[in-house]
Amino acid sequence: MTPREPSFRLARAAVFAAACVSVSVGGHAFAGGGTVPLTVVGLGGLGALVMAFALNGRERGAEVVLAATIAAQIVLHQLFSWSAPKMGEQAEHAHPFGMFLVHVAVAALTGWWLYRGERAIWLMLRLWARASLSVLRWVFAVFHQPLPPVRRPVPAAEPEVLAGREIADAVSRRGPPVAVFAG
Repeated sequence: MTPREPSFRLARAAVFAAACVSVSVGGHAFAGGGTVPLTVVGLGGLGALVMAFALNGRERGAEVVLAATIAAQIVLHQLFSWSAPKMGEQAEHAHPFGMFLVHVAVAALTGWWLYRGERAIWLMLRLWARASLSVLRWVFAVFHQPLPPVRRPVPAAEPEVLAGREIADAVSRRGPPVAVFAG
């Protein structure tokens, strides 16, 4: 499994979407926003899944994960607020800023948590790849049979000896260069 495989990306996007939607629905309900229709929860989860799938083609840093989590929380907050049943004129604007701050704070905490999980999974993949490579090297070293040496046929006749002949252009002096003093 490679990090760019769609199944791996989809699994990571599903974790992101599940974390964002569950935290947002829980926060919305506990902060007094009322229950959220299941279809809206599914729509919000699908939107978070698509956004996460688009962003997770490679390992991302803390700033990208935090920004994506905060953006998802803000969009989910708006979606859940618009879909909540209307209780009267006051209910729509009773506590939007407080709920907004809670969403942002929880989004920052969730984003940090997701980033740590992201780092952990990428570390596990790198360690797994390194361990797999070392195991493969060991297997090849143990079971690798060296090839037999290449044997070249020996010629039947002895080669002609060229002793006594000199090469016409060869220089016959040996040793270090003679020092020439300027004088």
